[in-house]
Parts: sequence; structure tokens; C-alpha cells
Amino acid sequence: MRPKRAVLLLAAVCLLANSGALRPGFIHDDHRIIEQNDLTADLQHLPQIFSSGYWSTADERVTNLYRPLTILSFALDRALHGLRPLGFRLVNLLLHVLTTVLVYSLAGRVLAEAGRRAALGAALLFAVHPVHAEVLGEIVGRSELLAAAFGLASVLAFLRARAAEEHGSAPRPLYALSLASFALAFLAKENAAVVPGLIVLADLLVVRRRPAWAYHLTAAAALALVLALRLTALGGLNPSGPVHFVDNPIATLSFVDGRLTALLVLARYASLLVWPRHLAIDYSYAAIPAATGPLDPGVVAGGLLLAGWGLGVALSWRRAPAVAFALAWIGVALAPVANLLFPIGTIMAERLLYFPSVGFCLLAALALERATASPAFGRARPSIGTVVMALVVLALAARSVVRLRDWRDDYTIFKAALRVEPDSVRSLFNYASACEERGDDSPAIESYDKAIRLWPGYADAHYNLAGVLSRQKRTQESVDHYREALRLRPGDVRYMVNLAHGLIGIDRAAEARDLLRRAITIDPKSDRAFTTLGMAELALGDPPAALTAYREAVRLQPENADYLRNLGMAQNRNHDPGAVDSLRRALQIRPGDPDLMDGLGLMLLDAGDAPGAREPLERAVAARPSHPVYRYHLARALEQTGNLQEAATQYREAIRMAPSVPVAHKALGLLLHRLGDREGAVSALERAAELDPNGTVMDDSARALLASLRRGGAGAARR
Repeated sequence: MRPKRAVLLLAAVCLLANSGALRPGFIHDDHRIIEQNDLTADLQHLPQIFSSGYWSTADERVTNLYRPLTILSFALDRALHGLRPLGFRLVNLLLHVLTTVLVYSLAGRVLAEAGRRAALGAALLFAVHPVHAEVLGEIVGRSELLAAAFGLASVLAFLRARAAEEHGSAPRPLYALSLASFALAFLAKENAAVVPGLIVLADLLVVRRRPAWAYHLTAAAALALVLALRLTALGGLNPSGPVHFVDNPIATLSFVDGRLTALLVLARYASLLVWPRHLAIDYSYAAIPAATGPLDPGVVAGGLLLAGWGLGVALSWRRAPAVAFALAWIGVALAPVANLLFPIGTIMAERLLYFPSVGFCLLAALALERATASPAFGRARPSIGTVVMALVVLALAARSVVRLRDWRDDYTIFKAALRVEPDSVRSLFNYASACEERGDDSPAIESYDKAIRLWPGYADAHYNLAGVLSRQKRTQESVDHYREALRLRPGDVRYMVNLAHGLIGIDRAAEARDLLRRAITIDPKSDRAFTTLGMAELALGDPPAALTAYREAVRLQPENADYLRNLGMAQNRNHDPGAVDSLRRALQIRPGDPDLMDGLGLMLLDAGDAPGAREPLERAVAARPSHPVYRYHLARALEQTGNLQEAATQYREAIRMAPSVPVAHKALGLLLHRLGDREGAVSALERAAELDPNGTVMDDSARALLASLRRGGAGAARR
């Protein structure tokens, strides 16, 4: 097939097999890196992008990883089409198409003796391989796409420069392009540091002339330069400290046990390339158990693979340089992320196979070509080779289509991950969080519980579980988990504030107040600590202290409507005339909020302005007609303005919606007595008394009225 037609075929297959990657929104790390990242919001942050770690978000500087080109690409996307995920995803899919075409170009040079069909086969395998689904499923997979595309461009530019030398043309522009492409690849993702090594391999095994040592020395200098840039931006080689064992247990094992476990992981990587049936977004603790020893089956398999790889490279170096190059590509590209040389931030991830899989696809295409080139097939050899390759590509494409359906949203992808790796604590945590967002608390609790059983020291799981339990009104259990989270991460103001909130709920406001004062000492700018302190002070019967705390919360966050509402309530209890103004300011920030309208109406009622209270209370009821409290407050306003029949209607509606609440029964009974409906009054007051055996609502005057109405009724019967 002619190159132009081959490129069109590759693009079509690539787009068809991976079109499912265009449908989802932002998933998992996309939220933090793109959606919530101020660095991507404005191109004016360009200097900060190149001087910050990958996980930095403008307000938080994280000195871990260095991928400024990737962040810059997100900023450009955002400048062009805002936060619409489709635009980001289309760019990623087109980058995958470009990378596939570059693989075809490389395969055409490496597999030249095998023919164009082998080159096309290698590119088709790369286009549809299901192990690449993670790179396309998450938008942050762009770092892999950019690093691979620029890395391949660097290798190809070098090969063209060497060809230009052979034909007497000027190679320097191509050499410069190769070096520039390498630098861009490294700035997209650090694993592109292997590109100069891959170019040396290409020089020795593809060009096979006297090596271009001057270029290779210059490439080494370029590598040193970009490493120095990374060092300057991050402040160290590994500035973020040791790798957490949950992300990569290998980092906490002894050297020998760590390497044995890395061999086990190597075998799993190989199985995914050959048989990508079970795929997952996360393999963190405890998805992959540590190696039990050198005779662990996984270790044995990984050791044999590594030995076979080395032997294969050595034996094919002179006899079959294309095989040697493909094998060497896999090993060199995988080396920085295999945890064999040094532990990295994750024990295993499918996205890490994107660049190494280029070598695998070259090797697989060559193997298929040679397997179907047997003389036994006679004249049918070309057709058989084409059919076999088509069947393999079709099978892999079908698996990719199915796999990309798992990447619909956070809930779906982590639910799918747990089917494959049910003991991954990160997947359990993220699945539980996604269940929370869907309002499905039961599986969230189960998943948080399991994550904590697997890793009792998972502070965030304790913290999130406490939040779910709090919503379930399981307050004591919630407080216990907040305490454990704080024990595991002492001094975390967020944990302290939420624990204090729970303590207020179990009538331990004094302890909550002490905890919040400590939190404010740690972070004097914690608005949440101040507003929760206001709650504690109110619970302790100190409205002036509550007012002081709420004022500080509003000072720190003047545009927070909830803080203004809290301030208004405290002002109301302190008989501060500014209470109504605070609620009106809150409504300016969040107009139409029924809670705020109800709060404003209630304050006006308490201030004796029943006509003024009626309008916001009617708006609150209109906004949320099924809310019994709003109905009750509106009924009070109507009663105080003389609209007694309308008030009775609203009291009855409140009772219909909340039949077990005595306060509305009592109010209706008193109103019906005013209207001369003795039987209705008795019925309502008797129901209020039944629901209020302790007399907290039915005070002495209400009980006396009920007794009087009963006596009057009995007297009428005797007469």
C-alpha cells in the first residue's frame, strides 16, 4: 500500500477504534490538573508553569514531577475552548493519530527488509492496542502522548539527518530538529530522558554506519540541560521526599525484595501487552502483593522475561538488527518506569506502556510477517499474512472499544477497576468518593470500610467515611473516624474543623470550642474554623462570642452567603439591628436561595415586621413548596397580618408534610380557637399533646386552653 493511503487508513482505524475517548468529561486526575488548576486558566501564568511542579495549582506549589509543556498545552486548550472536555479530548485523539503515523514512519525504516505490510501492521497494532486506553481515557494522558510523539519525532529527525549525510545534503537542521524534539518530549514527561539512548540504538542498528558521536555528545549535553532546568524548577532531584508505600510498595521494601517485586510487575506488564483482557486504572496497594521470594511464580516469570530479553538482544544484534532494535526499544523505554533501577511514584500503570509498546508493536508485526511467510503457504502467503494481521487488529480494536466504555466518569472507571483489582485501596477510595457524589452512601461506606481494613492508616478514608456517617446521622461513629483521621494526621485544620462540627452534634461543644481555638492558632485564616467556632459558642450559650467568630469568618470570606447567614442569625440572637442587612447581603450573593429567604422572613417576623416577612417567605415556599418549615413560617406571617384562613391552610400543609411535628399542630389549634372552631382546635391541640409528652411545645397556657375546651365540650353535651 502506498504511504499516503496507509496514513489515511491508519488515521481512519485509529479514530474509529478510539472514538469512545471523546465522550467522557473530566475524569480522576483531570479535575485537579485541568479543571481546578488556576495555572491552566490564564496564559499569563506561563512563567509560573515553567517554574512549578506538575501538581502545582497556582495556590499550592507542589515540587513533584516536571511537565511544563503538558500544562502549557492544557492552558492553550482552555484559552481556545474553555473547560469543555470535548476540545481537550479531541486534541488527545489527534495526538494519538499523529503518534501512530510516526510509528508507521519508524517501522518503515526499521522493518524495511520485511516490507511495507509489516510497517503498516506495526502501526495498526499501536493504533488499536487496548493498553493505550488509559492514555486516551484520562485527559492527563496527554503527557504520555506528547512525550511519545516528540520522542518519535526526535528519533525520525535523526534518521533523516543520517540519510541526508549519506546523500550529501546538509544534516544540521535535521539534527537541530531532533534535539529540539527531544527537549520538548522531556518537558512533556520525564520518561523521555531515554530518547538519546534510543537514538544511539537507531544509529547502531538501523543506520549501521560509523556512529554520529558528535550528535550523541550534543544530545547528552541537551539531556543535562533539561535535567538542570528541572532541578532548578523543583529545587532537587526528588524534592517531594520518599514515595508513599500505598502508591508504590516497592519503595518501602528492602532492595532485594523490591527488585523481586519489580520482576513480578514486569511479568504483568508483558501479559498486558500480549493479552490485554483485564485492565484497571489503578494497581496501588494492596492490588499487587509483594514478592514472597525468588521462587514466587511471578518473580520467576519476570526473571525469565528479563533474561530472555537480554539474550534476545545479544543474539539478534548482528543477525537480525530489526529484532534487536525492537527488543532494545522495549527495554530502554521501560527502564525508567519499571522500578528495577529505582522506585518511581507508582508500582504499575498501563499508561507507562505507551512509549515502550512501540517496540512491542514492531516486534509483533515482524513476528506475524515471518510466521505467515512460510513457503508452505505457497502463493497464498500474502493473503494469509493480511488476513491474520487484520484479525489481530480487529480483536484488539474491539477490546479497545469495550475498554473505553469504562471511561465514562469517575464512578464507572473505578467500579471497573475494582472488578479487576478489588483490593486496591486507591480504587476503593475513589469509587467511594464517586458513590458519594451520586448520593449513594451505602456502597460508599462499604468501600471506605474495606479500604480502612486493608490500610488502617488511611487518614483520608477515615475522614471521608466520617462525612458519610455524619449525613446518615450516625454522629458518634462519625466523630470516632474524625478522631482517627486527626490522630493519623495531627494538625490538619480541615480534620480539626470537621471533628469539632461532629462534637457539637453530640453535645460536646466545649471540647469542640477548644479544638477550634487550636485550629485557629495553626491557621488564623481558616474561615471554616471561625464559622464552626461560632456554632460552638452558640451551643454553649454565648451569643456575643459567636457573633465575634462569625464576623471574623465573614471578614475572611466576605462573599460567602452561608457565612453571612450565620452572622445574621447570631446578630438576631444578640438583638443586633444589622441582622436583616446581613441576610439581604447574602441574598445579593445567592439570589433566590429559599433558605436565605426563609431566614430573612423569620428575622423580620421576630422584629415585628410581619408584612415585610410575608414576601420573602412566600418566595421561599414558591421555590421549595414541599418544605414544611417554610410553610409553617409563612403561616405565622399570614396569621400576624390578619390572613387567618390562609394561615390555617398553610399550617395544615405543614402538618401534611410533617405529621409528627407537634409545633404546627399547636399553632393550628390556637388559630382555630381564634376562628371559633372549637372541635378543630381540640383535635389539633390533642394531637400536639400526644406528640409532645414532655411538654416542650405544649406549654402551660396551651394545655390550660385544651382543658378548658374539653370542659366546655362536656358541658354542652350535658345540657
